[in-house]
Amino acid sequence: MIDSADTPGGSWTSWTSVVVHGFPGLVEGQEVEFEWNQLDEPADGYDFHTAQAWPVGEDHTPPGPPGFRAWDIDPDGTVHEVTDLDITDLDDTIAPPIGTPAIGVVTTWNGEEGWGVINSADTPGGCWTFYSALHPDEVINARPGDSFSIGGGISALVVGEQVDFEWEPVIDQDGYKFRAIKVRPRRDIPPWRVERIGR
Repeated sequence: MIDSADTPGGSWTSWTSVVVHGFPGLVEGQEVEFEWNQLDEPADGYDFHTAQAWPVGEDHTPPGPPGFRAWDIDPDGTVHEVTDLDITDLDDTIAPPIGTPAIGVVTTWNGEEGWGVINSADTPGGCWTFYSALHPDEVINARPGDSFSIGGGISALVVGEQVDFEWEPVIDQDGYKFRAIKVRPRRDIPPWRVERIGR
């Protein structure tokens, strides 16, 4: 959320609207410049949505689609970009394609931070997930730069519930080797309301 006199109550800011080269993107308390849209109806308690945000005085040319670059944080706090030259433990196997389907059970859910872990035989050690993996396909499969106002649906999983999910392998996601990119609980959920912003 970005707070300003022009956006009373704050402007909801998705990680996809942060146009910063490198990692981390923005930090709490940092002064930023941003472009915003006023929503027709409040979404997640906000009347405004951030289209782009960047630190004051920095270049704000979008860095390109997310997912093309990876970053690692050393124990001393140093941040560096990870390239294929840094990955030395590769074997001759072919990694599963992004979106490998599986069935699992939710073992952890942190509602305050919006993340959890799914246990499945296909993802030994657990599969990390974020609440955005619950969004409807239209939003998950959107192109970089697409913006949506989303309502209804769900924003949390329930520990112990069975889910269908799609996962991808990762080098490290908070200590996990797998990350869910789409999660569908088997319980009934309220319908989603999706409104495309812009374009």
